Amino acid sequence: MIPAKISTKERILNESRRLFFEKGYETTSIQDILSALDIAKGTFYHHFQSKEELLEEIAVQFSKEAHAAMLNEIGDLGNEGTGLEKIRKALVVAHNWKKGKSEEIRFLLESLFSASNLQLRDKIRRKSVGLSFPLFASLIVEGQKDGSLKSNLRADHLTSIIFDLSDALGEKVAFHLLGRSKDSEAEIYELMVSYHTTIEDLLGSPAGGLDYFSREEWSELARLFKGEKTPSPIEEPLQLVANAG
Repeated sequence: MIPAKISTKERILNESRRLFFEKGYETTSIQDILSALDIAKGTFYHHFQSKEELLEEIAVQFSKEAHAAMLNEIGDLGNEGTGLEKIRKALVVAHNWKKGKSEEIRFLLESLFSASNLQLRDKIRRKSVGLSFPLFASLIVEGQKDGSLKSNLRADHLTSIIFDLSDALGEKVAFHLLGRSKDSEAEIYELMVSYHTTIEDLLGSPAGGLDYFSREEWSELARLFKGEKTPSPIEEPLQLVANAG
């Protein structure tokens, strides 16, 4: 079977993703991309107006990959799983996907959490939310119908509130992973637990219904994102937490 031909836009995206990851977003120039691909400047600008637009497309690619992984796993549950079980499954898949992409996601965090990219980060966040919002809203409706979630609030309202909470937590986690926070690893984890408990209460989930993320798992994820080779000392274990930002 003859492999499908890769479009010029895909080539630019793939090579830029590689260069950004290896050299860093700020230090990679458009000329670096042109030279690596041996294409003219006009060819690049036919597909992308700027380096910022290119980063936006790459970040959205990441969101689409994570979303596709969640859909595949949730689909495997079919009609056997409850809405609560499918939400938990989606969170597990997202967590494992982040672990497998830790180095690339760190590059995204470093790029998007710079002062010069605030507007771009917000734009990417809105696109990512637009991608996954319908899925989580539908799973909440499913959980309300099958009784696994007891909240009587509108599913779209619950999803909006939960996404806002997750976004706020994600920012705090990102700053910690990038070494820009005074909070310790244990303090960030305790904050995760508080957010997690709040989300369970909002959904009307049984206590622990979304648990899958232990203190040890958080330490492992933090080491991966920070590029550390040796384990960090584990303080006394806390309860499990579902939302890892």
